[in-house]
Amino acid sequence: MGRYRQYWNDRSIRFKLNCIFLLIILVSMLTLSIWGTRTYSTHSENQADQYTLQMIHQVESNVDFYIRHLMDVLDYIGKDAAVGRLMNLGHYDALNALARQQAVQTLRNFTERNPEIAGMMLVNRYGAFVAQDMHRITRDSLIEESWYKDAVSSHEPTLLISNPIGRNVNTTQTYSANDVLSLVHAVRDPSTGEALGVILMDVRMDMFKAIFDNLKLGKSGFIYIQDNKGNMVYAPNNAIVYRIRNEWFQDGTQGSLTKSIRGHDYRILYNDYSLRNWRIIGVIPNDDYHRVVSDIQLYTAVVTIVMLLLATLASTYFTGTIIRPVRKLMRLMSNVQNGDLNRRFVSVSKDEIGQLGNSFNHMLEEIKNLINMVYAEQKKKREAELQVLQAQIKPHFLYNTLDTIQWMAQDYKANDIVQMIGALTNLFRIGLNKGYEWIPIKDEVKHAESYLIIQMSRYMGKMNYMLDIPEDLHRYHVLKLILQPLIENAIYHGIKARTGKGMIRVSAMRYKEGILFRVEDDGAGMQPDKLEEINRILRGEEKRGEEHGYGLFNVNERVQLTYGSLYGIQIESEPGKGTAVSLYHPLVQMTKDQLMR
Repeated sequence: MGRYRQYWNDRSIRFKLNCIFLLIILVSMLTLSIWGTRTYSTHSENQADQYTLQMIHQVESNVDFYIRHLMDVLDYIGKDAAVGRLMNLGHYDALNALARQQAVQTLRNFTERNPEIAGMMLVNRYGAFVAQDMHRITRDSLIEESWYKDAVSSHEPTLLISNPIGRNVNTTQTYSANDVLSLVHAVRDPSTGEALGVILMDVRMDMFKAIFDNLKLGKSGFIYIQDNKGNMVYAPNNAIVYRIRNEWFQDGTQGSLTKSIRGHDYRILYNDYSLRNWRIIGVIPNDDYHRVVSDIQLYTAVVTIVMLLLATLASTYFTGTIIRPVRKLMRLMSNVQNGDLNRRFVSVSKDEIGQLGNSFNHMLEEIKNLINMVYAEQKKKREAELQVLQAQIKPHFLYNTLDTIQWMAQDYKANDIVQMIGALTNLFRIGLNKGYEWIPIKDEVKHAESYLIIQMSRYMGKMNYMLDIPEDLHRYHVLKLILQPLIENAIYHGIKARTGKGMIRVSAMRYKEGILFRVEDDGAGMQPDKLEEINRILRGEEKRGEEHGYGLFNVNERVQLTYGSLYGIQIESEPGKGTAVSLYHPLVQMTKDQLMR
């Protein structure tokens, strides 16, 4: 015992408070659960009995209303003139065709208006009959049938017969005796009261099903009807119904009892429906009561758990004031690890966590400044290298030399050389572009044409070209030297590899928010697997190997590094038919000040 006391004394205050709060709430909730469950169980059983009796009375009312409707139908049919003429005729052989036809039409009219009627038959006192959806099975007289005799001898105008079996009557429709309720109505002479005949009507049990489907007793309870002989008038599809014994009930009374059926207890409530000599019975499994009690116990347990959680949250609130900023700082560190250097720790306190957050913010500022310094140095290094390269070329000296060569060629009237030297001069002058990174589309096209002129001199009779650039695009700017590598690729991998003379077509058009350049050739084309590999490299899905060229991929990388992955190059090709290279570039128009930045 002393060891446990020492263990308790060594625990933190936070741990002790949590244990005390949880113990108080747990004892309170368990006491409430046990007392409340027992009280509710007794009360719910009484409420369920009252509700079930109300449902039974509701069933009585609904069934009685519908039966009265059917009786009114039979009474109306009995007073029909055509039916009256039929009842006053002699034997069936004496029935004239017109009287029979009129009586059948009367029955048909009522069956069509009342689809729940499965069939109807008129039998007069001489045994003559007509029917709708019914027929006689044997030639025995129908006036000897028990249902006919009961209707004639009864003081009631209409009798109800459940499970009509053993009749000399069948129907054209398919149903069993359990599926219908029979009504027999005696047609009597108004003056003498003598029975002139009987109307037989079979009604489907669908009407009862519609009534009973809207009534629910708990989760699995049900209501059924039986007649005074213990026969089922209507019962749902349930195996328990046929295990309930008729001797359990007292005639002419209303009551309740509890019985064990197939290992389960059932609460059975009944009421005799004296108006129709029926008994309406409601059955509820005791498991439904227990289920409700179990649900209450479950809800109580859930509430107990929730209260325990709330108590735990309340007791840990103060420690949470320390844990929350620490976790926030950890998330910021994770973001920094993923490359996000723009996040900052915001603290409303000046405690140790706040000071740690300020130091973290200062460290991020230093890292960001260092990265910017490295980036600026690399940019300056790249610009210096470009300047060195341009200085090595010595453009003015190169232009003057080319001009001298061109003049000498003119003196010798070497026009081909003059044209080539002029193209080469334009190629160098536009390519250098005074060090600017962007160039008007007009100059970029001129640069590409100069390159084509030089290549046509080299591949004399091997190729031709066509330029299709709308003039309204000339004023826009693009990154310099983006068309020449595409044309070079078309010459060396397309035109050069084909047989005969080839054509290169360079075109441009507005597309969405940018410009779409296309360089098309009718050269050798490429295989699908090679085409897919190059497009994957262009999309950045695969690294470029040394066996692939440089110019095409350099243009794609420059465009995407400047404007993003939405722009760049895509290739279409078909073996033996040629290749089309599409370059998507944004629509850019720059001033001279912008070019010099």
